Amino acid sequence: MQKILIALVILIVMMSILWIFAGRQISQFVDQFKMAEIESKPVHSIAYEGSGDGGSLVIDGFYLFLAPLNPHVGSTKDNQLALAHGGKIFAFGPLRSPDVLTAEVSNSDRALLVTKKSFIGWPTQRFYIELNWTKQDHVKLKMIWAMNRNQDEATIRLIRVEISNASL
Repeated sequence: MQKILIALVILIVMMSILWIFAGRQISQFVDQFKMAEIESKPVHSIAYEGSGDGGSLVIDGFYLFLAPLNPHVGSTKDNQLALAHGGKIFAFGPLRSPDVLTAEVSNSDRALLVTKKSFIGWPTQRFYIELNWTKQDHVKLKMIWAMNRNQDEATIRLIRVEISNASL
């Protein structure tokens, strides 16, 4: 019985040391596969404020910075608001006017802004904002921002852009 108790104490101490030194990496690794959904809202409009690379997307009045990945945002030759990343292009929709980079979500599109959180927090809870947009022709855009909350401030950074079945 004493050997089992000693082994259990050693295991607890080793797991605590592992958590202290690798907890953040473990939490981020788990986040790649599964996160807890907090809220999901449909997107009605999207705008871009910036100079082409960087800047921010304004989704229903909510500002999301495009740094550090800085995909290119602009208009296509068909006067559509579009995002380009990794050699692929995703067209959000027709511009409201040629002077303003704003578009409405088409009725045939499915666009959601989803807020998620880590299952495992280290040392504080990590939150994610995910834009999922599917066009009628099954072209998909997935953008993920990570939000780290510290005691006094929150930082939001774009960590993933995926465009599938897109025009090249």
